[in-house]
Amino acid sequence: MIKIKDSSSGVYLPLDESKITIYNCGPTVYNDVHIGNLRPVITMDVLYRYLKAIKHDVFYVHNITDIDDKIINKSIETKQEELKLSDHYFHEYLKILDQLNILKMDVLPKVSDNIDGIIEFIKKLVENKRAYVVDGDVYFDVSQNNNYGVISGQKTENLLKGVRKEIDDKKHNPLDFVLWKKTDKGINWVTEWNDCGRPGWHTECVYLINKFIGKNVVIHGGGVDLKFPHHENENAQNLAMNNLPLAKIWMHVGHINVNNEKMSKSLNNFVLAKDILKEFDANTIRWFFYQTKYQAPLNYSIEVMNSAKKDISKIIKTMNYALINLYWLKREYVSKNDELPNEVIEALNDDLNLPNVVTYIYQIVKQLSQLINKKDGQGIQNNLNNLLSIFNVLGLTYTNPLTNNKEVIKVIKKWKLAMDNKDYNLSDLIRSELKKEEII
Repeated sequence: MIKIKDSSSGVYLPLDESKITIYNCGPTVYNDVHIGNLRPVITMDVLYRYLKAIKHDVFYVHNITDIDDKIINKSIETKQEELKLSDHYFHEYLKILDQLNILKMDVLPKVSDNIDGIIEFIKKLVENKRAYVVDGDVYFDVSQNNNYGVISGQKTENLLKGVRKEIDDKKHNPLDFVLWKKTDKGINWVTEWNDCGRPGWHTECVYLINKFIGKNVVIHGGGVDLKFPHHENENAQNLAMNNLPLAKIWMHVGHINVNNEKMSKSLNNFVLAKDILKEFDANTIRWFFYQTKYQAPLNYSIEVMNSAKKDISKIIKTMNYALINLYWLKREYVSKNDELPNEVIEALNDDLNLPNVVTYIYQIVKQLSQLINKKDGQGIQNNLNNLLSIFNVLGLTYTNPLTNNKEVIKVIKKWKLAMDNKDYNLSDLIRSELKKEEII
């Protein structure tokens, strides 16, 4: 049974529901996404793939924040209409997801398509006296929530220490947060509270979970930086609305450091996904993310990425050489990659332990090399199938170099003939050419 460590309690909890629902916080589409945005979505993609692979009923929602102060400020700066601006970056994000071989989510909702529902959700909170209106702004009343701080693991008095001194004097409590903001800056809507306003950030996700999933979700994912205040405030609203925690399990993915420094605007060290994809393929990028447990910080550098590129390349070239040897052994390769090895199931069941999966892949590759030397056709085939089943779950792609490639087949036939004839000069020359083409 799969167990995931709930980051709010530190307890490993089983995924024993008949239907597993997932909600993963998506990007605010005001700019191109950076490497920090990629880690949560790739982590959740592996979980989604794994649940499907072991025949779980799973439903996955990934939101798009296309209404936000950052978007409005960017639209003013660039003199573009907000929704056109956000739609552009939304489609750029979709391209990145496609390039990274991310499976399509079941629902990918935009905030702008759900304004009416968000307004109704906030109305109910006001009616239930869990939110209040002051001068057209709507605030959530934190003081009525005894569990506030449970997601971030902090007491209310400790959270107050981090609140700026210049507190909004409209609030009943310094920790109260905006559900609906009165403003005529940028896109806005008319409500009973004011004639120009827009939703606060913290309501969109809890509303979308209620709309597309239900009163709570099994797994709520996102970056560790969202733990407070965003996820704390989502959970508070759901407790007020439904008297239920928003999620059974919170999966918070560790942040990315760049050259051993945390990404920040002040350091200007953001690494954009589109720029990484110019230098490295999807397999390399995904392989980089699998070297560390998803909760832990991860360091990005060109040196680390080049190492990941070299490692995944070695694995794929060993697979290619194995297929060439099967061809020489006159065994037709039959792909059967729908069964995961027990060692991988054990690792993924253990809180998605990707480093252990990586270790097991290296073991299989080592065994594959030994089987090639022994000319063990059945063993080669079995190990290739194991590798391909793991590749599918990890979202790694592999292309058989012999499939519909008459030129490569012609070359490997020539290579085999040269070895049989002990023409080692020709054999070495052919091997060099295949290495140059990065086939072996």
